[in-house]
Amino acid sequence: MRIRKTCFAHLGLALAFLGATLPALHSAGKPDKRKSQAAYQRGQRADQAGSREEAIGEYSEALEEDAGNAAALRARGLDYLAGGDKVKALADLEQAVRLQPADAQAYWARGDYYAKAGEGARAIQDYTTAIGLKLERTEVYTGRGNQELALGDHEKAAADFTRALELRLDNADADKGLGMARAAEGRFREAVDAFDLCLRRRPDDAAVYVEQALAYASLGDYRRALAGLDTAVRLRPLDARALRTRGAVKEVLGDKDGAAADYTEAIRLDPNDVRLYLARGTVFAQQGKLEESLRDRNRAVELDPKNAEAYVERAASYHALGEHEKGLADRTAAIALNPALAIAWRARGGDYILLGRYDEALADLQRAAQLEPENTEAQQLLALAEQKVREAIEAARAREVAPDTVAVDLPGAPAAPAPIATEGPPKPDAAPAPEPQAPVVKPALKAEAAAPKSDAAPTSKLPAPAVKPALKTEPAPPKPAPEAAKDASAHQAAGRKLIQEAKFAEAIEQLSAAIRLDATSARAYNARGYAQMRLKHFAGAIADFDNAIRLDPNYVNAYQNRAAARSGLGDKAGSDADLEKSREFSKELQ
Repeated sequence: MRIRKTCFAHLGLALAFLGATLPALHSAGKPDKRKSQAAYQRGQRADQAGSREEAIGEYSEALEEDAGNAAALRARGLDYLAGGDKVKALADLEQAVRLQPADAQAYWARGDYYAKAGEGARAIQDYTTAIGLKLERTEVYTGRGNQELALGDHEKAAADFTRALELRLDNADADKGLGMARAAEGRFREAVDAFDLCLRRRPDDAAVYVEQALAYASLGDYRRALAGLDTAVRLRPLDARALRTRGAVKEVLGDKDGAAADYTEAIRLDPNDVRLYLARGTVFAQQGKLEESLRDRNRAVELDPKNAEAYVERAASYHALGEHEKGLADRTAAIALNPALAIAWRARGGDYILLGRYDEALADLQRAAQLEPENTEAQQLLALAEQKVREAIEAARAREVAPDTVAVDLPGAPAAPAPIATEGPPKPDAAPAPEPQAPVVKPALKAEAAAPKSDAAPTSKLPAPAVKPALKTEPAPPKPAPEAAKDASAHQAAGRKLIQEAKFAEAIEQLSAAIRLDATSARAYNARGYAQMRLKHFAGAIADFDNAIRLDPNYVNAYQNRAAARSGLGDKAGSDADLEKSREFSKELQ
């Protein structure tokens, strides 16, 4: 009995102890919403006072008291975002949306995160959800408008900024956004008005002065644009964009020195901006500072080797300095980088006109006109190129004489066929191309700067060809008398000079005279064939190249030229065979 009483006594004590501890155990696992809300409010006051770290601490305490406090999660997430901790920010904001999927403010907050993270489409989606949940706030419409503006949807952006201003007229951000949207739509007068409203509410916003200046410039009001940019530079002297824009406006107003000074200061602030070097390079060129201009354009190409516009600009410097081959190479490089860049075709076409290469100019300017059919400069240049080509054809035809100046019967050789009518414009050249080491598919003449080559077949370590030329089985043509040889050499030199001057019909006359006096000169036949080819007389040209090769079976340049002439007649197989032959000879002679 005593044992039973003792057991009951122990059980009573245990129950009493458990009863005393249960409330405490229950309170430890139960959220304390009152304390959580108090901590959240302290965090709000800290945020208002600008104490972000203190606010984060208070929000964290609020979440310790109640992990389901979505408002504290939102607020802490935004503070993390403002502090640059995007990982923690997104974690808090995602959790806030999960806890309260019908909370419009949670979507608004996450939309702000996506906007700062550069994920415009997702930001727009969250802002749209918030608006759909009846969150009619000027900030939400402004946020969505900014993202639509960044993505190029200017009409929707303008509508959102307009709604934001309906909700709160003093929203300077919405005024700025509306101005930028209207400017993007080409409605510059409305853009200027919107920027004016923004500056009334925020007169120290240098960026808005720059945007308004751009709108004024688009309206042709450069004086007001310059005044606004002066204010922007005064407000922010280290703003490279404001300086660059002011430099451009000064350039239009004729203040070249002022423009160069602004570009120079902007380059000091931002030494890797290709646009600044190109802009200053243009001003230097206008001032006649050609070397300085070339240096800036060289720097632009170094900074961005894939920038086609930089090559177009540098080419202008090369041409101005007389380095035409470099200029053409740069514009060709620009076309290779961006075949749709009309200015590159137009510029190279203009270069070809200046160099007298009218058929090449015509091809380039036709392409430029296709890319920019409304460009008046391209149309004018195209008309000039067409006129020059017509004049060249007419002049060449007028200078042509009897057929015996083009085709000459050689002893023991078939007569050269008469030249065919030209089917396209002549292709004048600055000078005959030298013989390259590696053959290419284009007309070429041996460089006369090289050591003189005997008219007879040269001695070399090359094996004799399997099929001997006709000279072995036919009587050799008579050697000219010394006086005749001297006269033939003079005619040949005159003919080559005329080729360099792109006077191909006159060159044919001189070279025919040289051949009449000395029918053993492979060089004369090669040169005359080249002149005929430039006039599109492909059949006659091929006959001349045949004779040149018969006289000198290892004449690499004659094979290259015959390949080009055969290509002109559509004989691809014959052209390829000649090119292959020239490659074999070139390798052997190296």
